[in-house]
Amino acid sequence: MAQEQGFAEMISKIAHELRSPLTSVKGFSATLVKRWDSFTDEQRKQFVETIHQDSLRMARVIAEVVDLARIESGRLELNHAEVHLHSLCERAVKNVEALAGSERVVIEVDQDICVWGDLQRLEHVVSNLIENAVKFSDEGSISVSAQAHPDDTVEFRVSDQGVGIDPERLDSVFDGPGERAGRATPSGTGLGLYLSKRLVEAHYGTISAASEKGAGSSFTVVLPAVKGAT
Repeated sequence: MAQEQGFAEMISKIAHELRSPLTSVKGFSATLVKRWDSFTDEQRKQFVETIHQDSLRMARVIAEVVDLARIESGRLELNHAEVHLHSLCERAVKNVEALAGSERVVIEVDQDICVWGDLQRLEHVVSNLIENAVKFSDEGSISVSAQAHPDDTVEFRVSDQGVGIDPERLDSVFDGPGERAGRATPSGTGLGLYLSKRLVEAHYGTISAASEKGAGSSFTVVLPAVKGAT
Protein backbone atom coordinates (compact mmCIF):
# COMPACT_ATOMS: atom_id res chain seq x y z
CA MET A 1 0.00 0.00 0.00
CA ALA A 2 2.80 2.41 0.94
CA GLN A 3 4.58 1.62 -2.34
CA GLU A 4 1.42 2.36 -4.32
CA GLN A 5 0.95 5.64 -2.45
CA GLY A 6 4.57 6.54 -3.10
CA PHE A 7 4.21 5.83 -6.83
CA ALA A 8 1.02 7.91 -7.03
CA GLU A 9 2.74 10.77 -5.22
CA MET A 10 5.72 10.58 -7.56
CA ILE A 11 3.47 10.80 -10.63
CA SER A 12 1.69 13.78 -9.05
CA LYS A 13 4.99 15.54 -8.38
CA ILE A 14 6.21 14.96 -11.94
CA ALA A 15 2.96 16.34 -13.34
CA HIS A 16 3.26 19.37 -11.06
CA GLU A 17 6.85 20.06 -12.15
CA LEU A 18 5.91 19.86 -15.84
CA ARG A 19 2.61 21.74 -15.68
CA SER A 20 4.00 25.26 -15.27
CA PRO A 21 6.57 25.24 -18.11
CA LEU A 22 4.20 23.32 -20.38
CA THR A 23 1.45 25.90 -19.81
CA SER A 24 3.94 28.66 -20.60
CA VAL A 25 5.11 26.99 -23.82
CA LYS A 26 1.53 26.38 -24.98
CA GLY A 27 0.45 29.92 -24.16
CA PHE A 28 3.35 31.78 -25.75
CA SER A 29 3.47 29.57 -28.85
CA ALA A 30 -0.30 29.86 -29.39
CA THR A 31 -0.08 33.63 -29.07
CA LEU A 32 2.72 33.78 -31.63
CA VAL A 33 0.82 31.58 -34.09
CA LYS A 34 -2.36 33.66 -33.84
CA ARG A 35 -0.86 37.16 -33.62
CA TRP A 36 2.57 36.93 -35.25
CA ASP A 37 2.19 40.12 -37.30
CA SER A 38 1.11 42.22 -34.31
CA PHE A 39 4.45 41.84 -32.50
CA THR A 40 7.79 43.48 -33.13
CA ASP A 41 10.91 41.43 -33.81
CA GLU A 42 12.12 42.13 -30.25
CA GLN A 43 8.83 40.94 -28.75
CA ARG A 44 8.91 37.77 -30.84
CA LYS A 45 12.49 37.15 -29.69
CA GLN A 46 11.43 37.47 -26.04
CA PHE A 47 8.57 35.02 -26.59
CA VAL A 48 10.85 32.50 -28.29
CA GLU A 49 13.46 32.83 -25.54
CA THR A 50 10.81 32.11 -22.91
CA ILE A 51 9.61 29.08 -24.86
CA HIS A 52 13.21 27.88 -25.17
CA GLN A 53 13.95 28.24 -21.45
CA ASP A 54 10.75 26.45 -20.45
CA SER A 55 11.43 23.63 -22.91
CA LEU A 56 14.89 23.22 -21.34
CA ARG A 57 13.25 23.11 -17.92
CA MET A 58 10.92 20.32 -19.05
CA ALA A 59 13.84 18.42 -20.56
CA ARG A 60 15.70 18.71 -17.24
CA VAL A 61 12.72 17.35 -15.30
CA ILE A 62 12.43 14.39 -17.68
CA ALA A 63 16.18 13.69 -17.43
CA GLU A 64 15.92 13.76 -13.64
CA VAL A 65 13.01 11.31 -13.67
CA VAL A 66 15.05 8.96 -15.88
CA ASP A 67 17.99 9.27 -13.47
CA LEU A 68 15.70 8.54 -10.54
CA ALA A 69 14.49 5.36 -12.23
CA ARG A 70 18.11 4.32 -12.88
CA ILE A 71 19.06 5.00 -9.27
CA GLU A 72 16.14 2.98 -7.91
CA SER A 73 17.04 0.06 -10.17
CA GLY A 74 20.79 0.28 -9.46
CA ARG A 75 21.64 1.10 -13.09
CA LEU A 76 22.96 4.66 -12.76
CA GLU A 77 26.33 5.17 -14.45
CA LEU A 78 28.40 8.29 -13.73
CA ASN A 79 30.87 9.89 -16.13
CA HIS A 80 33.51 11.24 -13.76
CA ALA A 81 35.74 14.14 -14.76
CA GLU A 82 37.19 17.34 -13.34
CA VAL A 83 34.32 19.77 -12.79
CA HIS A 84 34.99 23.49 -12.30
CA LEU A 85 32.48 24.54 -9.67
CA HIS A 86 32.21 28.20 -10.67
CA SER A 87 31.30 27.29 -14.26
CA LEU A 88 28.89 24.66 -12.96
CA CYS A 89 27.13 27.28 -10.82
CA GLU A 90 26.84 29.62 -13.80
CA ARG A 91 25.20 26.82 -15.80
CA ALA A 92 22.80 26.11 -12.92
CA VAL A 93 21.79 29.77 -12.62
CA LYS A 94 21.19 29.82 -16.38
CA ASN A 95 18.83 26.86 -15.93
CA VAL A 96 16.59 28.79 -13.53
CA GLU A 97 16.84 32.30 -14.99
CA ALA A 98 13.23 32.14 -16.21
CA LEU A 99 12.07 32.08 -12.56
CA ALA A 100 11.15 35.40 -10.97
CA GLY A 101 13.82 36.23 -8.40
CA SER A 102 16.68 34.38 -10.09
CA GLU A 103 18.55 37.68 -10.39
CA ARG A 104 19.06 37.56 -6.60
CA VAL A 105 21.50 34.64 -6.89
CA VAL A 106 25.07 35.63 -6.03
CA ILE A 107 27.88 33.20 -6.94
CA GLU A 108 30.74 33.35 -4.43
CA VAL A 109 32.87 30.49 -5.73
CA ASP A 110 36.56 30.81 -6.62
CA GLN A 111 37.43 30.01 -10.22
CA ASP A 112 39.97 27.35 -9.26
CA ILE A 113 37.77 25.15 -7.05
CA CYS A 114 37.13 21.78 -8.71
CA VAL A 115 35.33 18.59 -7.76
CA TRP A 116 35.50 15.08 -9.17
CA GLY A 117 32.16 14.01 -10.57
CA ASP A 118 29.60 13.79 -13.34
CA LEU A 119 29.00 17.28 -14.74
CA GLN A 120 25.42 16.67 -15.88
CA ARG A 121 24.30 15.04 -12.62
CA LEU A 122 26.00 17.66 -10.44
CA GLU A 123 24.35 20.35 -12.55
CA HIS A 124 21.00 18.77 -11.67
CA VAL A 125 21.88 18.93 -7.97
CA VAL A 126 23.01 22.56 -8.00
CA SER A 127 20.07 23.62 -10.20
CA ASN A 128 17.61 21.99 -7.82
CA LEU A 129 19.12 23.68 -4.77
CA ILE A 130 19.16 27.11 -6.42
CA GLU A 131 15.63 26.66 -7.77
CA ASN A 132 14.35 25.79 -4.29
CA ALA A 133 16.06 28.85 -2.82
CA VAL A 134 14.51 31.12 -5.46
CA LYS A 135 11.03 29.65 -5.03
CA PHE A 136 10.95 29.81 -1.24
CA SER A 137 12.51 33.23 -0.64
CA ASP A 138 10.67 36.34 -1.77
CA GLU A 139 13.49 38.77 -1.07
CA GLY A 140 17.11 38.96 -0.01
CA SER A 141 20.15 37.58 -1.76
CA ILE A 142 20.73 33.88 -2.41
CA SER A 143 24.33 32.97 -1.73
CA VAL A 144 26.09 30.18 -3.61
CA SER A 145 29.48 29.55 -2.00
CA ALA A 146 32.18 26.89 -1.85
CA GLN A 147 35.27 26.12 0.18
CA ALA A 148 38.04 23.61 -0.48
CA HIS A 149 39.33 21.65 2.53
CA PRO A 150 42.74 20.01 3.15
CA ASP A 151 41.12 16.55 3.36
CA ASP A 152 40.48 16.58 -0.43
CA THR A 153 36.84 17.56 -0.12
CA VAL A 154 34.89 20.60 -1.26
CA GLU A 155 32.02 22.05 0.76
CA PHE A 156 29.35 23.71 -1.39
CA ARG A 157 26.47 25.71 0.09
CA VAL A 158 23.29 27.41 -1.14
CA SER A 159 21.79 29.81 1.42
CA ASP A 160 18.67 31.97 1.24
CA GLN A 161 16.84 34.46 3.45
CA GLY A 162 13.40 32.97 2.95
CA VAL A 163 10.65 31.57 5.13
CA GLY A 164 12.74 28.69 6.45
CA ILE A 165 11.63 25.14 7.21
CA ASP A 166 9.69 23.97 10.26
CA PRO A 167 12.05 22.10 12.63
CA GLU A 168 9.81 19.03 12.70
CA ARG A 169 9.94 18.84 8.89
CA LEU A 170 13.66 19.43 8.45
CA ASP A 171 14.64 15.77 8.81
CA SER A 172 12.22 14.69 6.06
CA VAL A 173 13.09 17.16 3.27
CA PHE A 174 15.23 14.56 1.49
CA ASP A 175 12.74 11.70 1.86
CA GLY A 176 11.52 9.84 -1.21
CA PRO A 177 7.86 9.33 -2.16
CA GLY A 178 7.66 5.92 -0.48
CA GLU A 179 9.08 7.29 2.76
CA ARG A 180 6.59 10.17 2.78
CA ALA A 181 3.55 8.06 1.94
CA GLY A 182 0.92 8.04 4.64
CA ARG A 183 2.07 11.19 6.43
CA ALA A 184 1.92 14.93 5.93
CA THR A 185 4.71 16.43 3.82
CA PRO A 186 6.07 19.97 3.62
CA SER A 187 4.45 22.12 0.98
CA GLY A 188 6.73 22.33 -2.04
CA THR A 189 8.84 19.31 -1.15
CA GLY A 190 9.06 17.42 -4.43
CA LEU A 191 11.40 14.94 -6.04
CA GLY A 192 14.23 17.42 -6.55
CA LEU A 193 15.76 17.18 -3.08
CA TYR A 194 15.35 13.40 -2.94
CA LEU A 195 17.07 13.00 -6.31
CA SER A 196 19.77 15.47 -5.25
CA LYS A 197 20.52 13.39 -2.18
CA ARG A 198 20.74 10.17 -4.17
CA LEU A 199 23.00 11.77 -6.80
CA VAL A 200 25.31 13.25 -4.15
CA GLU A 201 25.54 9.88 -2.40
CA ALA A 202 26.39 8.25 -5.73
CA HIS A 203 29.40 10.61 -5.79
CA TYR A 204 30.40 9.42 -2.28
CA GLY A 205 29.36 12.80 -0.92
CA THR A 206 26.92 14.09 1.67
CA ILE A 207 24.09 16.63 1.64
CA SER A 208 22.45 18.27 4.64
CA ALA A 209 20.00 21.05 5.43
CA ALA A 210 19.91 23.68 8.17
CA SER A 211 17.14 26.19 8.72
CA GLU A 212 15.59 28.62 11.13
CA LYS A 213 11.90 29.35 10.71
CA GLY A 214 11.52 32.83 9.25
CA ALA A 215 15.28 33.30 8.84
CA GLY A 216 16.11 31.25 5.75
CA SER A 217 17.66 27.90 4.93
CA SER A 218 21.00 26.55 3.79
CA PHE A 219 21.81 23.32 1.98
CA THR A 220 25.35 22.01 2.19
CA VAL A 221 26.94 19.47 -0.15
CA VAL A 222 30.35 17.89 0.50
CA LEU A 223 32.02 16.25 -2.52
CA PRO A 224 35.43 14.76 -3.33
CA ALA A 225 37.83 17.36 -4.68
CA VAL A 226 40.17 16.89 -7.60
CA LYS A 227 43.40 15.94 -5.86
CA GLY A 228 45.96 18.69 -6.11
CA ALA A 229 43.29 21.34 -6.74
CA THR A 230 42.90 22.27 -3.08
